[in-house]
Parts: sequence; C-alpha cells; structure tokens
Amino acid sequence: MIWIPPYKGWAAPLSSSAVVPSVVQFAGMRLKLTRGARKRMQAKVNQLIQAKKFFNQVVERTHLFFPIIEKILAKEGIPDDFKFLALHESMLVGDVVSSTNDVGFWQIHPVTALDLKLPIGYPVDERMHLLQSTKAAARLLKGHYAYFNSWLGAMLAYNRGRAGVVKLGIKQYYTAKVVWLDHTTDHYIIAVLATKLAFEKVAGKQKHPLWQLHIYDQGHHGHKLQDLAAYFNIERKLLSEHNKWLKAAVVPYHTKCALVVPISHTHLLRHAAFTPPKQRIDLKKVVSPLALPQQATACTSINYDPRSSNIFPTIVPCHELRNPRFIKANGKLAIIAQKGDTVATLAQLANLTVNRFLTVNDINKTDQPVPGMVYYYSEKGNKGGAHYHVVEIGESVWHVAQRYGIKLKMLLEKNRMREPEFLKVGQIVWLRFIRPRTIPIAYK
Repeated sequence: MIWIPPYKGWAAPLSSSAVVPSVVQFAGMRLKLTRGARKRMQAKVNQLIQAKKFFNQVVERTHLFFPIIEKILAKEGIPDDFKFLALHESMLVGDVVSSTNDVGFWQIHPVTALDLKLPIGYPVDERMHLLQSTKAAARLLKGHYAYFNSWLGAMLAYNRGRAGVVKLGIKQYYTAKVVWLDHTTDHYIIAVLATKLAFEKVAGKQKHPLWQLHIYDQGHHGHKLQDLAAYFNIERKLLSEHNKWLKAAVVPYHTKCALVVPISHTHLLRHAAFTPPKQRIDLKKVVSPLALPQQATACTSINYDPRSSNIFPTIVPCHELRNPRFIKANGKLAIIAQKGDTVATLAQLANLTVNRFLTVNDINKTDQPVPGMVYYYSEKGNKGGAHYHVVEIGESVWHVAQRYGIKLKMLLEKNRMREPEFLKVGQIVWLRFIRPRTIPIAYK
C-alpha cells in the first residue's frame, strides 16, 4: 500500500458527498456500519480528500487508468468496485515499491507473483504492467472468492492471505449479502471502502487532460523503445514512464506484455486507427501496394497465416539447472542476453568455448550480444515450429533464425538465398520447407 502524506494545512469542511453513510454498497453487498465503523472510515476519508493537490493528482490518474482496469475486471468477472482496491494499494503509481517489497499497480509480492506465474526479473517485471498485473490480480481474487464465496472475504484475503482470513474467524462474511461492520472490523476493509467513498464520484469520470492510453499488442517485439517512441511521435521518456515493466532498451520477443502508449487527444483525432509497424517499410512511412515488388501480388493460392509465429520463441524455465538465467527456448537450452553481457561471459555460463558458442548462434567474434535476444547453447534445428514468418521492423535473416531456433544456413536454403539478404517488412519467410521455384517471394 502506498503511503499517503498527512495534510498539514487548513482543513476545508467536508462536503456532503464526503460524509460516510450508514450503509455502503460494495461488489453487490450491503455493508451496514455501526457508529464505531463510520468514525474509523470517516477519518480515513478525511485523510484522502484533505490534501487537495495529492487528491487531484490521483483523480487524474484514474481518468487515465480506470477505463482499462474496468474493461479487464469486467472481462474477468470481477466486480467493478475492485478497481478501488488497486487505487488503495498503489494510488495507480505503476512502479511503487512498498516496505514489504510489494510492487506495482496491485502491489504484488514476489512470492505471490511466482504463484501467479508473473515474470518479475530482468528484462520484464509484469507487476508494473497495467494489463498483466490487473489480469493476475483478477485471477487471485477469483480464487479467493471461490474459496470463501464472498467478495468481502476475497478482498481481505488479498491482503492477509486465505490462512489469515480463516484465522480471523469471520464466518459471517461467507455467502452473506448483508454484513455489519463495527469498530473491530479489519483495517484493510475500512481503508479500501474509504478509498471508494473518497473517490467514486469523480474517479475515471472524465478524459485525462492530456492523454489517452493506446494498447499496442503487435509489432513491438524486438524493437528499441526509442524507435517505437519515434514511430508514435512521442518522447522516449514519456513512453518509458508508462512502460516501467520493461527493464531493457529492447522489447524482448518472449514477453506477453503489450506496449502502453500515451497518445494526445489531438493526435488520436488525426490517427483514429494505427497500423502495426510490421506492416510498414520504416517507422514513419506506411507500406503501400505500389511500394511492393510486382510479384508480391502473384502468389494468392497459399494462405500465409502468421498468427502461429506470435508464440515464438517458446520460453520455459530450465529447472534442471541451478542458474536461474538458463531457459529452454523452442525446446533447446538457451539464455536471454542482458545489458553488459559479452560473448565470452555467455559462453562461460554454459562452460562452452567461445568458438563453439559463436558457431551455434551463427555470429562472429566482433558481434555484441543484443539485450533481449535468445542465444542457444545447443545446436539449432533444421526447420521451425511454424510454416511461415512475417518479417517485422528491424528483423534480419539472423533475427528470424534465432527466434525460431533454426540454423542460419538452413533458413537461407529454405528461402533460396545464397547469403543473408535484406528483408522487407511484411515479407514471408519460409521456415519448414523450401520455397518452390514456381512460387515468388510474397508479402503480407
């Protein structure tokens, strides 16, 4: 939970909208408050609303983040009121870290993140990702609700864990639609309900004065954040602020995280629909049919379905080895390069000679490891796990070979290349079979 600074100035009289009522609605439940419960809740509401500058800053964040959180909660079957739980936990500061090492919008602990299968190391910490953390919190809340048959019990378990709720012995919450809260009610319930009462009439009710968030879920993998910022015509710093989940300069191929892009309202009016970068020749110039070679339209009999390529490389932890950096990419022992890695250090980790490491990965001694890229420790295969790949921005033949774990010479052979050639964005690369001579190079 984020710390709220105490208000040291003059306290304005509370408006009627800030007075705690005797009955509070939450997640379809009627929560009746005794005098003691109302007094405790009122003190918390006062603390939230009296620091006017802080209050207004939080409200602005709700205008930006609540629309996305609300959609995810609705899709996951979580009552809309739980958006105020996220507000209470972090005040919607995506990279906040608590004294107990809870992180992100929903303040998820490292142990809980492991249970939820959320990556939290380098180069990605999904606890700081608006979408991934909200989906994970929804899974956790649904599990607690299934156990207690109570959204109030689920809320409390989010903070105390199931064992902690059971220990409290509050069976009156289970299955109940009407619950009395009194002076002994757990402080976490009081705090979350106070957050709702303080903010609900203004939170998320207007457009953010500057930005609207655009969720960009394709075409960003393997690209530098600064290039993506140039593509969207925004400052790199602004893009970084909304993507604190990314710890590297390059978006890794294996991450499921979408890019969260703040776009000004005037820019949205000019660009109502965005075209994925993989359909562009460069970052600022859209591919038109006239820009493609004539033979691109000649091949219409084959259905080049690129959807399966989105899952590559397939990344799973390598539990057989003690080093947590080792993974299995496309079923082969591998590692994801980090900033500062060298060919020598990567080779040494797996007790390989430098020459062997260079050979396996089809690179030279002068090549520097690319942060976020997969590097293999065992020989790559002769074909890919998908039939075709659609070239994205910045991809070379070598990038495609690493992504699918294919030997570079085999990938060249399948695409009738004698040596690595420049790939155009949208070009179809064959991965499993050799492209017949009668079928020209095609573009998606």
